Amino acid sequence: MSDPSDLSSGTAAPEDVKNTASYRGLKAVVILLGALIIIAFGLLVVGALTRFHVKSAPNATGLENTISLPEGAQIVSSEVQSDRLILRVKTQGRDSIYIVDTGTGHLVGRIQTQGR
Repeated sequence: MSDPSDLSSGTAAPEDVKNTASYRGLKAVVILLGALIIIAFGLLVVGALTRFHVKSAPNATGLENTISLPEGAQIVSSEVQSDRLILRVKTQGRDSIYIVDTGTGHLVGRIQTQGR
């Protein structure tokens, strides 16, 4: 007679590997890592597109615009801050500041002092 604990006879059914806890855990880890790789690749593509995106400002070489200054006005100083050109203008008894958009060449604002 054969001993029921004898596994060498081949009559005992082998355990299904796919139903073990370690198999299910490894499968979950592989799925999670695959999802993370896909997300990282998507972020890489988005980062590359935003980095190489060219600002759609008009060509500054072809830009021409005229700003009218009062008769006898004299530009005292000019400076560029961010995308603005700031002109300090002096006229007879009055100081003014002109703010110009460097992208479009249009006058954004003008500040004047009262005459004395």
